[in-house]
Amino acid sequence: MEPLTAEDDIYKEILDKFQTERNRSVEESFARAFAESDDVRLFFINEDRAYTDGRNIVVDPAFHDIYKDSECLDETEKELGWPGLVSASPWNALKMVCRGLTLHECLHLLYSNFPGNQFKDPDFFETEGQTHKNELKTIANISNIIEDAYIEAVGSSVYDNIEIYLMFNRVAPAFSKKKVESTAEDRFKLEKPAEDEIQKKVQNLIYYLDYMASFLLYPMFEHGEPPVEITEYVEKTKQLFLDGSIQDNPEDRYKYSKQIFEIIKPLIPKDDEAELGESLLPETVVGQDTHGGFKNSIGGKERKGRTQAVSTRLFTNIDGTKKTEPNTGVPELIKAVKGFEKDEKVADDITSYQGYKVEHSGNSVGASAVHKDIKINENHPKINLNLRKAYQNIYNHYHLNINSYNSRFLQLLRAQVPVKENKYLFGAGIDSKMMGDMKRRIWFRNTRGNEVPDMSVLLLIDGSGSMSGDRRNSAMISSVILHEVLKKQGIQHAIVEHRGCGDEPEIDVNILVNFNAKEEEKLNIMQLDSDGDNRDGLALYWAEKYINQKTFCDNKLIIVLSDGQPAHAYDEYWGAVANKDTANAAKKIINRGTNIIAVALDDECADEDEYSTYADLKEIYPHLVQCTDLKRLTGQILNIVSRQLL
Repeated sequence: MEPLTAEDDIYKEILDKFQTERNRSVEESFARAFAESDDVRLFFINEDRAYTDGRNIVVDPAFHDIYKDSECLDETEKELGWPGLVSASPWNALKMVCRGLTLHECLHLLYSNFPGNQFKDPDFFETEGQTHKNELKTIANISNIIEDAYIEAVGSSVYDNIEIYLMFNRVAPAFSKKKVESTAEDRFKLEKPAEDEIQKKVQNLIYYLDYMASFLLYPMFEHGEPPVEITEYVEKTKQLFLDGSIQDNPEDRYKYSKQIFEIIKPLIPKDDEAELGESLLPETVVGQDTHGGFKNSIGGKERKGRTQAVSTRLFTNIDGTKKTEPNTGVPELIKAVKGFEKDEKVADDITSYQGYKVEHSGNSVGASAVHKDIKINENHPKINLNLRKAYQNIYNHYHLNINSYNSRFLQLLRAQVPVKENKYLFGAGIDSKMMGDMKRRIWFRNTRGNEVPDMSVLLLIDGSGSMSGDRRNSAMISSVILHEVLKKQGIQHAIVEHRGCGDEPEIDVNILVNFNAKEEEKLNIMQLDSDGDNRDGLALYWAEKYINQKTFCDNKLIIVLSDGQPAHAYDEYWGAVANKDTANAAKKIINRGTNIIAVALDDECADEDEYSTYADLKEIYPHLVQCTDLKRLTGQILNIVSRQLL
């Protein structure tokens, strides 16, 4: 492996800047809107591929390293008749590739069947459940070509302003230096030493599929005459590919794929002769895993593709002839690039953000006299983008829980408000303003409407040393789920950890997720730690001031997550003094209008004589919930939020 150069480092920095959580979230929101489905998830990977399993979309913005291949970008712009706008910036190229891949997979979500028809076709499955593997792989590749040509035709026929992305992502891979010229040996493995005719049969099958993919998907290039061994099959199936790729429903397109399959069947080796690879197509054909069933699935979903007629193709007329006045899309490209520049500036702000610290005194937050000389370090940490994977792992593991909580909280977290609806023929009363209605729709009804509740939540987590191990992990997982649920419901929230600094006269409050946070701030939850002491009384006074400064809701809630009594080594703030001070702080804050509910993390007590965090904290907090099973912590926290609304 060659060592990285300084130029490689620069491109890596650009790619890291692009693959922020904000960009992923923006692309996911676009995918959900375009695919008209709120359950679509989008992920960035670095595996040189893109696919969808019917629910999840996976894209690599650095596909084929197009973004840093200047020759490829120049040739692509020349072929498309574009000015040098994409090649002017690796960022612009990343945006074009990423959006093009997203659109490609979204169009499949809308118009293709998942899984593909071939995976439900009994012709490819024997009665014992054994698959005709080589035949199944061949029909899947034929369907791949036809489905890709069709969804590009839909993009050109039905949608505005997306052709530039589809054209770019079709042409650019053909000029990419990273594109590996696939050979027959790359795409199949022999079960045993092959005879020459078997080797040749496999090669001819691959030559055929290569030629037909180029014919249908790359009509802008000259393809020459096919090898003589496949000429007969090419001539017999050309029109079937053209006709099949404009059929308006997936079932009819599959019928054409099946006709083609039957014609080229003599090219397909038996399963005991050779094992074909999953894909037999050239690497210029993107999204090949999309047509491979659910083998790559991370929670795939069956879908029925829509019926949609098409009136043109991406690069040619509907009959395959050359367009006399092709749309270059230059005005749309200029507009898109202006948007790319704004996005890059936002990304620069995120990656250059170094975090900051604000210092307060006990007096400045209205704390009691015992805290007057204590310094509060309000830390806004630098966002570590390398924690994306750790956060995503938790999200993936608990996404079903998140969806379940969102469904249940959709009603609980919406304040029910009365709404008066008029123009009824009968109802609860007469609306005098409607007395002149010719149809006598003079009655009104009282119904219930929904609006986002006027509420803000601050989760205040004890970050002292005793919160290590399972308690820290549970607090982290609960914070991720809480953030995802409250964000979805539109409820302002912050997640903060606090700790006393041992023998020093200061405490740290680390704002992991701020009210109205940037998308990437959630990664700070992965920095949740357990160390030092805790000075809960002062932390509560700070939290009250912070939630009042940052939010303007009438209903404010501080949720305290703790596993023990307050104890700060400096000035021996512990025992009865600390308990009484914290209890007074909680009482004052509640009386001033900010509610406080504490969660006591406890081991399951065998008898009444055992130590109980709940018993200790009951002296401090008037509203207290006991958690003896960390698996239930998330549910208990979310139940606290929901009860606050009732």
